[in-house]
Amino acid sequence: MKENPYSAMIGVMRQAAEPSGPAGPIHLLLGKVLSADPLKVDVAGTPQEADRFYVSLHLLKGWKETLDLECSEVSGRFALTASCPCPDGGGHSGSAATMADGTMTARCAATLAETVLKQGDLVLLLSEDNQVFYLIDKVVRMT
Repeated sequence: MKENPYSAMIGVMRQAAEPSGPAGPIHLLLGKVLSADPLKVDVAGTPQEADRFYVSLHLLKGWKETLDLECSEVSGRFALTASCPCPDGGGHSGSAATMADGTMTARCAATLAETVLKQGDLVLLLSEDNQVFYLIDKVVRMT
């Protein structure tokens, strides 16, 4: 008689959850930011200092990314100033904008002016050993 495929799947899941080396399985944890600068997070009732964390870059001041903005129903007067530095003398980089039929489209480089994390924020953490934590993102409870 063939083995039940669901039993086999549960066996594989149990095996994957077992420690596979000096560290145990990866755990998802919820932390609470006690301080954003310097970073300090409460993890299961224990304050953890910044040197225990690897943090996703998109949460930190200075993070840069390119955005495409589309604004419809644009009316009235507006002024647009853009510069396009050419550091190598041949290539162009910078911002560009166009406007047609009441819709403005712009490609901009944005830099995060301050850290996303604030005191009291909840954060999603991963850890193998509860010594080093990977701060994945800020999370909120849906109410």
